[in-house]
Amino acid sequence: MIRLFVSDIDGCLAEPYQPYSLAHFQILAGYARAAGGVHEDGRSPVLPSLTLCSGRPYPYVEAMTQVLGIRVPVLFESGGGLFDPVTAQVTWHPLVTAELEERLEDVRRWMRTEAIRGTRMSYDIGKRTQVGIIGPDPAEVAERVPLVEAYVAEHHPDMRVFHTPVSIDVLPPGIDKREGLRWLGERLGIAPADMAYMGDTNGDLEALSSVGYSFAPANATPEVRARVDVVTRGAVIEGVLSAYRWCIAENERKAA
Repeated sequence: MIRLFVSDIDGCLAEPYQPYSLAHFQILAGYARAAGGVHEDGRSPVLPSLTLCSGRPYPYVEAMTQVLGIRVPVLFESGGGLFDPVTAQVTWHPLVTAELEERLEDVRRWMRTEAIRGTRMSYDIGKRTQVGIIGPDPAEVAERVPLVEAYVAEHHPDMRVFHTPVSIDVLPPGIDKREGLRWLGERLGIAPADMAYMGDTNGDLEALSSVGYSFAPANATPEVRARVDVVTRGAVIEGVLSAYRWCIAENERKAA
């Protein structure tokens, strides 16, 4: 059975800097409410519990959790942190140490002073376990990716660079969405084989390959679409709803 359905936010629930589709959010919130928490009494076994795994910082992910009425811990900063909406507690990944934060601060200083110089991009405020820059122009963001990759390769070769059309993020070793899902699964007692994941960019690839059921919306990058089990006909949140309904149907088939 698919016990947990995990979705990215940007490119899946909504496009960055674009209005939310409130009608579709209401539908997804209805599913989240009906599914409840993983271990709640009286929940239907065919409805996977819903949660989030996003590179966004804590405040944004916490707000999205409240909007959808999610009852399962969510992952922010690509698995660098975990927020439990039931206990209102934040937990940082065990690999977050003072030494790691010093190294991230080195990257942060360079990002602020060099990476965004001469661009319309800005520093992504509020992140602790990764460093990012954002911008509204996909061409400008893409032009900066090689610069960031070169700096990281020279100064912090064990760190990795991920990007979307509107962001570039530098992640430390051992903290990424795949490891975040493993960490979450251990806390909930759910094996990766019993999880579904919805993602759209290269930062989702490792998470997509680690779960039992992988999905991408129609707007996902070609690389992602080529490597998932199911590409939905709908884009963004319409695709998420289609994927969630697919999981319900699969669970009903197994329960029959």
